[in-house]
Order: sequence, then structure tokens, then C-alpha cells
Amino acid sequence: MLLLILLRLAMRENQRRLTRARFFEVPYISMLAIVFEICCHSNMATKKVKEQARKVLKDIFGYDEFRAMQEDIICSLLDGKDAFVLMPTGGGKSLCYQIPSIMREGTGIVVSPLISLMKDQVDALTRCGVNAAYYNSSLKAAEGKDVLDRFEAGELDLLYVAPERLLTKTFQKRLENVKVAMFAVDEAHCVSQWGHDFRPEYVRLGELRETFPDVPMVALTATADEHTREDIADRLSLQKAKRHISSFDRPNIRYLVSEKRQPLTQVLQFLEDWKDCCGIIYCLSRKRVEDMAVNLQRHGIRAAAYHAGMPGRSREKVQDDFLRDRVKVIVATIAFGMGVDKPNVRFVIHHDLPKSIESYYQETGRAGRDGQESEALMLYGSGDVNLVRRLIENVENIDQRRVEVHKLNSMVALSEALTCRRRVLLGYFGEHLEEDCGNCDICLDPPETYDGTELAQLAIRCVKEAKGDFGVGYIIDVLRGSKNARIIGNKHEKLKTHGNGADINGDEWTSILRQLVHQGYFQQDVSRRAALVVTKKGELLLKGGAATLARYQPGLKRKLRRFSQGRDEALFKKLVAMRIALAEAEDVANHVILSDVALTEISQFVGEIKIDDLRKVSGMGQHKLDAYGEAVVAVLKAHASARSSGKMSDTNGFPKLLAKGPAPTDGQSHTWNLYKKGVSIEDIAEQQGVSEKTVINHFIALVRAAQQVDVSKIVPDFDQVMSELDDADPYASLTEIKSELTVDLSNEEFRLVLAWREGIGVS
Repeated sequence: MLLLILLRLAMRENQRRLTRARFFEVPYISMLAIVFEICCHSNMATKKVKEQARKVLKDIFGYDEFRAMQEDIICSLLDGKDAFVLMPTGGGKSLCYQIPSIMREGTGIVVSPLISLMKDQVDALTRCGVNAAYYNSSLKAAEGKDVLDRFEAGELDLLYVAPERLLTKTFQKRLENVKVAMFAVDEAHCVSQWGHDFRPEYVRLGELRETFPDVPMVALTATADEHTREDIADRLSLQKAKRHISSFDRPNIRYLVSEKRQPLTQVLQFLEDWKDCCGIIYCLSRKRVEDMAVNLQRHGIRAAAYHAGMPGRSREKVQDDFLRDRVKVIVATIAFGMGVDKPNVRFVIHHDLPKSIESYYQETGRAGRDGQESEALMLYGSGDVNLVRRLIENVENIDQRRVEVHKLNSMVALSEALTCRRRVLLGYFGEHLEEDCGNCDICLDPPETYDGTELAQLAIRCVKEAKGDFGVGYIIDVLRGSKNARIIGNKHEKLKTHGNGADINGDEWTSILRQLVHQGYFQQDVSRRAALVVTKKGELLLKGGAATLARYQPGLKRKLRRFSQGRDEALFKKLVAMRIALAEAEDVANHVILSDVALTEISQFVGEIKIDDLRKVSGMGQHKLDAYGEAVVAVLKAHASARSSGKMSDTNGFPKLLAKGPAPTDGQSHTWNLYKKGVSIEDIAEQQGVSEKTVINHFIALVRAAQQVDVSKIVPDFDQVMSELDDADPYASLTEIKSELTVDLSNEEFRLVLAWREGIGVS
């Protein structure tokens, strides 16, 4: 069988040398020799292609290594094969089609849904020395003609085009006269009716496979469950294409969910930790967008509104100001953000509930595209759920309505989860997380639980006694003893349960009823205006059993704050000012010149710097080195005299730590005082009446507060762990890194080491 495969390979790849007629005339030994030679030649060719791709990666884009899967995808496309790529936002999808388009003969055609995405991508490519252009309705007649002339002359490596333009008869005729290197369908979930952003104009893209059967095609998306993937493959005729499915995990994003009570106050509280950082706030309605933007402006925040009801030029200006950091916070409807390539968005806030987990995942994925620590906060309220349900009721297509109801229910489940948010999020996409993430609100601040059986039974009896279509708000009023007109009209003030829950406030009752719905004791009937319906599980609880509830905690609790960068902040600010000046001069977004990651790496340089030293900076390709190297070195030289001698100076034998979080709490301070007296972890735990796990969590907070804890005496084989972390894949998730360690650490010990490394400025 192996020989047969080799022979077929020989016949296919070297037909001019071995035709079927001549093949069996070759002596057996000679035949094997030729097959061996061809296999070797094929391996050498593959190796050469990889070397060339890596050279393009370094020389043009300024990166030393490919991320996971990128090289395989690129080599597959260079070999003329189709591909399906599912990779999270910020995972490096663009390079998967940009490098093959540069290397293959002809022009790569990139189908993109938004004008803003096209312009941003082309600006970035141009600054890297790539011949790229876009063709859409934003171009004037003369500009459009110039792009098409360059395209037909074979001068472009990549051409970005909207699907409507691509499929016109005029453009199709032009394609017949041009060498097409490949087709890349970006945001491919738009093809599918199962996708969260279905676009009818995308459906016809399948025609490209019929017209250009020999041109490789790649479909790329960051959000697609199994149904959506199959639909994309069918509609684009990519059934035989290899599927490259990356992890959905974005470990650098911290997921937070808070019950919505006073949203403006909650948002302002959140923004205190992200002063002068860029972020996006999503609201469900245009009015809320405008009101929130005005309120933020009144509090001195550089915010702007963005929604589809604004004039086109106004929207373009807001988006451009955001991309250039003139506006720090965009308050927007979902009309904003798809394909916006701004790597330094540090936070995303959902003022209102998204319609689906796909939407939530994609929108939160606009934070932290540069890989640095970011946060996603969602304010969750039952009123938002009911509003979205009413919107779904207006959908005429029954099948589509069922899809949207399922997606909304999944979104509610994520919002009300009492387990690791990332587990729920990844589980929706069919990905299993081995351990809790340690970077969501549930993991960082686990809710206190209690026996809620009596309260659950009281709520169930109340719903059963009411015997009608009554939602959460009405049942709470009955439980708390209200005698409003509606209750009197229904004679529900006479119910046995009326007023039995008066000692619990409305917010806490709301939390309890939500949890009971999430745990399956109630259902909310959409057809009856989200009326509470007791389930079989609820009936059984009345007969016995127990219900565990999470204790209601008002306010947004965030014990652990974002991580600061181990960099020279004064130098970083000077580099940012230099970048702004260069971007203004070239009329492009700031990050197109140099990313925040690049500026951070440069700000960590020590000693005399030459232009050639900048080659090791992420994203500093040859073109950027030639264009901006001298300006960067000039800033470094000017700053050198005032630069700190080093962040690693010793203090009583300890490296000097950088404060990463808030001051210690009373409990953490008590642990600190006992530790300084030489009390062991076991004795500290016993004296405080807590677990050893809690004590180590105290140490994590103390290290982040820059207190000198000798971690090497707490964590087994500390030096070995530090060495292995130095060698770890920078793109791997924390779960993956921990699993690769040869030293067996608990989650708390692992987080303690990470806190120590971050405190001494090791990235």
C-alpha cells in the first residue's frame, strides 16, 4: 500500500518524467530510486517554501516566528489547496492570506465586509512595503480607476473588495484578464444563515469556485459553531478543504459580569482602572449610546457616540478619531467594530445584553488584539433579556426565530453562571477547558454560597399560588408584600406567600429568581411575556432536596486589578508622542506606524541602542526600520541621560518589585505580618481559620502590592519553574504552559510564580 501511494505521488508530481505508459518499463530498483528522489525533492521543496515564508514574515512584517497553525495554512495555500480557518480575533488570521498572496504569482483577492477594515488593512500593509489597495464605494471615480489600472497591470499583491463589487459582471470580466493568486473570504460567518451576522450578499461567493476552480480559496472567521462551519463549507464549496480550528481561548481577556443596577456609576467605577486607555462601550439603542457618551464627556472622558443613525461622514470622523487615539472611548451600537483593526483596545463594556454568545465573543474579542492584558465587562439585567426576547418575537421566519431563541438562552446561561465564565464560553463552541481559567470574575472572586432551599421553595409556592402569566418583577412584589393596584386587582394580597419575603430587598430577590431560572427550577415562557413557570425540578424541590444559591453581593467586586507593564513609563510616553507625530504626518492611525507592543519592547531597552538593534522588536520589518528607525533611536538617545539604571536593582537581596495591584486588604495584611514573624503557611492558615489555598492567594495579592515575599521558599523547585517559563511559547495559554511544566504545581502556586515574574518586569 505504501509503495502504491508513493507511485501515485510520483505519477502526479512528475508527469513529464514518468508517464503511465513508460512507468512500468522502468526496472524495479530504478523505479524505487526515482520515487525516493521525487520524495526527497518534494521535502526539499516544502522546506524551501517554509524558509521563504519565514523570510517574508521577518523582512516584511517583522516577526521572528509564526504563531500556531499559521505556517501550515500558508504552506497549504502556497501549494494551491483550499483552507478553512477558525482563529480568534487577534490570533493572526490576516497573515494566513497576506503572505501567500505576496508569494504566489498574481494578486490575492480579499473579500471584506466593511470599508473601514479595508482601509486599515491596506494602510498597515503599505507601511510594511506591500503593494496593496482596496476597491469600494468610498473611492472617487479617478481613485477607483487608478486602483483598477494597477490591478490589471499586475502591480498589486493584494486587493481588498466588497462582495457586491466582486460579483458584478464588470468586475468578473476584469478577473478573467488578471492572474488571481487566491481568494480570501474574511468574516466568513457572514455566509451562513446560522451565523450571528448573516449577509445575503455573501451567499453568492460560492460562484467563485465554479468560475475559478483552480484558484485556492481560504475562508476565515473568529466565530463559528459546528452548524455555522458546515454551512460555510457547503456554500463556498469547501467541503474538501482542510479545517484549521484554533482554540477559542483569549487568555489575556478577563471576563467580568455584574448585575446592572446603576449603569453609569458602574461604568465610571470600571473606567477608574483604565484611565487614558482605549475602549468600546456597547449599548442596545441609539438613545442609550448618545446619553452614555454625553455623561462620560461630562466626567472628563474623551468619549464619542457611534450608531447607524448618524450621518456617514460623522461616523467616519468618530471612527478615525478613535483609531488615532484622539477619542479614547467609543460608545456604540453593534454597528461599530466589525473588522476594526485597532490592537490597543484595552476594554470592552456591554452596557446591555448581547443577542448571542457569538456576538459577545466577537465584540469582546476587539479588546487585547495585541496580546496584552484586557478586560470585558458585561452589565446584566433581566429587563435586557425581556427586551431582546420581544425583538426575537418579531422575527417572521420560524426557523430563524428558534435559532435566535437558542442563542439568547445560551447568552443568559453565560451571564448567570456560577462557574468559571471561560468554561461556559468555550464550552458553547465545543471546546473543553481542563481547569478554571483564573482570569474571570467567578475565578478571581468566587461567590459565597449558602443553603437557599427555604427561599427557593417560597418562590416556587408563590408562583404556583399566583396561577397566571407573571414575570420576575411581579412575583418579587408579591413576596415583598406590595399592595399596588395590580396586586390588589388580582387579589394576590390574600395569597399565603404574600409578604413572606419582605425581609429581603428587591435586588436580592431578583438575584435569587435569576439563579433559580438558571438552575432549572423555573422557566421563563417567552410566549407569555417571560412569565415564570415552575418546572418538574421545581416541583420536586417542594417535596424535598436542597438548593444552593450564591449570596448576592451588590457592587462590582474586583479584588485583582489589571497588570501593569514592566517598562520605562516616561520613555514609553515619549515614544507614543513620537508615534503620534509620525502618524499625523502620514495621515494614518497611530498603531499602523508602531504597535503598543513594539513601543513597550523598545521602552525596555537598556544601554546604547543602534538602529540594527531594533530588528528584534515585534513588527519591525525592514521597511519600518528604514522609515522610522532613526526617529526611534533619536528618542532613545535623548532619554538616555534621565533613564533609570534598571528595574531589577536589589533590595535586601530581593529584586525590586513593581506594584501590580491594589493595597492589601485587612486579611492579607494580617497574613503579611504573620509571615514577617516567620510563621509557616500551615500555622497562618490555622490562626486565621482559613485554608492554605487562601493563604497563598493572600501572597499573590501581596506580591502584586510590591511586598517582598520569598516565593522561592513557598513554591517547590522555584528556579526550575522560572527557567521553564522563560522557554515557554509566548502564544500559548496559561493552561497550556502549566500543563507543560515538569514541576507539579497547584493553580495557586502557579499564579504566585506568575505574579512574581510580572512584579520584576518579566513578560
